[in-house]
Amino acid sequence: MECNHCVIRVGRAIASVKGVVEVDVSLEKKEAVVDFEEARTDIEKIKDAIRDAGYHTL
Repeated sequence: MECNHCVIRVGRAIASVKGVVEVDVSLEKKEAVVDFEEARTDIEKIKDAIRDAGYHTL
């Protein structure tokens, strides 16, 4: 069972990164599927946003 506020928090953190178009977070699967514009951001900026929200990345 997923923690709804955790999913929302991680999703908002990722969505706040400029260039992110769409995000789908599953804590149960330990994954986030992110559609982003490569010209505007990169995976490291997305991971930084997740860590800044208090969560670990792989």
